Amino acid sequence: AVVSTQSTGYFQHYYITNNLRMEHAVIEKANPIALSEDQKAALNKYKIEARKDNEIFLRQHPEVSCLISDFLHEVLLQRPEQVVEFAANHFTQPDIRTRINSQIKEEKKLLRREARNAVKSPKTG
Repeated sequence: AVVSTQSTGYFQHYYITNNLRMEHAVIEKANPIALSEDQKAALNKYKIEARKDNEIFLRQHPEVSCLISDFLHEVLLQRPEQVVEFAANHFTQPDIRTRINSQIKEEKKLLRREARNAVKSPKTG
């Protein structure tokens, strides 16, 4: 079985292809409908693979985390009335690339320092 998804508003659409037959399941996020055991297995497998792929991508691109953290920090600090307009302005600032690259460098330094400290004082248990 192959599972593909499409999100529309408050509903998640799952397209499950099995034996040349396409089944369409619409799952309301708060109240999922019953799926067959094969469909549940295919859906769970899809979710696991999607999470793995997403984690690999995010590990390869630390700038995503930095961009999100930077944006959330500024939103919570400034609490703008027009969040979408604020976001548009935030992500088009000329110095954003420099700020994010600086954050990535700082995070890498911190990780290296933590790794050195872990080697110097291994946990005993």
